[in-house]
Amino acid sequence: MDAERARAFLLTLPHRIFWVAAERWSALRDAEWKDELRAAHEITLGKLPQRVRDVLAMPRKAREKLIRERRVVLAAKAAKEQAAKAASKRAAKA
Repeated sequence: MDAERARAFLLTLPHRIFWVAAERWSALRDAEWKDELRAAHEITLGKLPQRVRDVLAMPRKAREKLIRERRVVLAAKAAKEQAAKAASKRAAKA
């Protein structure tokens, strides 16, 4: 492996995910880039919690619906917490 290729070599350690840089796209052949990126994708996907992987595996429409519903639930929860906080401030002033 020449010096240019050595600088562009991508490390895919099983316990870490990080960015690397190559000085030129020509440092690796297209097939090598595809292999490295596929391996990085598999490592990244493998580190995600099962629930997230399940959501990502859903069809797009179902995933978008689930996300919309979750945002509504979280907004309601935040509004409830904000109201409770305001009520406690009013009670403290009284």
